[in-house]
Amino acid sequence: MRKTLLALTLLIFVSVAAGQDDEFPWKVPTPADFPALAETAATCSGFAPKNWTVMASAEGDLNKDQRPDCVLVLKGNDSRFIYKNDGLGSEKFDTNPRILAVAFAEGDKGFRLHVQNNSFIVMSDSPTMSEPFQDVSIKGGILTFIFEEFYSAGSWSMSNRTYKFRFQNGEMTLIGVDMTSVQRNTGDIETRSYNLSTQRMTIEVGNIGDDGKGKTTRKAIRVRPLPTLKNVKPMFTWTIEKDVVL
Repeated sequence: MRKTLLALTLLIFVSVAAGQDDEFPWKVPTPADFPALAETAATCSGFAPKNWTVMASAEGDLNKDQRPDCVLVLKGNDSRFIYKNDGLGSEKFDTNPRILAVAFAEGDKGFRLHVQNNSFIVMSDSPTMSEPFQDVSIKGGILTFIFEEFYSAGSWSMSNRTYKFRFQNGEMTLIGVDMTSVQRNTGDIETRSYNLSTQRMTIEVGNIGDDGKGKTTRKAIRVRPLPTLKNVKPMFTWTIEKDVVL
């Protein structure tokens, strides 16, 4: 399933490069559609460019200076990326570009941009896919993102992913990923939990009817160097281990 989704994502971007595609009439953003954010802002929301909206935000101390830093998920508001859908799924399909921004507090001067990422906050890849981005939060210095994969048609599978980042060695570094997949037709459940700090992972396999009596496997992994918010791969594009694409 994830290989299929990856192929679909690549096909869409190839179509954009070619200029058109009859099967996928909607546009997806190109690098020119992502403005460079300001280096500083008086408020967290002040980083939002003109005609962009704030999808979500979070505040909390990330770099251990006892001051609340901020995280923004931004979305464009360009009518070129909004399509009326007459087929399965949502009536309106929005492929506007998205930007993730992390900014550190500078005392009474507001915030200074630490990183801008134009690919991590993925969008739906079809009108039958629900909104993938679900939540962002900061707790105990850990920056957490939650995504889901759910299709109203064409797939029995559903999944969610949780990414955790910590500021270390001058970067927002990925320290853990959890992915839970469910087959809606069979009730089979698999959870893969990757602790990138310890380079260990846990696999839990079961069924909704198991009442917690599934099988658990633990093993070592090797992910070096650790990804950061500057280079982490978005959903459906990172083969973290053989035959497993996050």
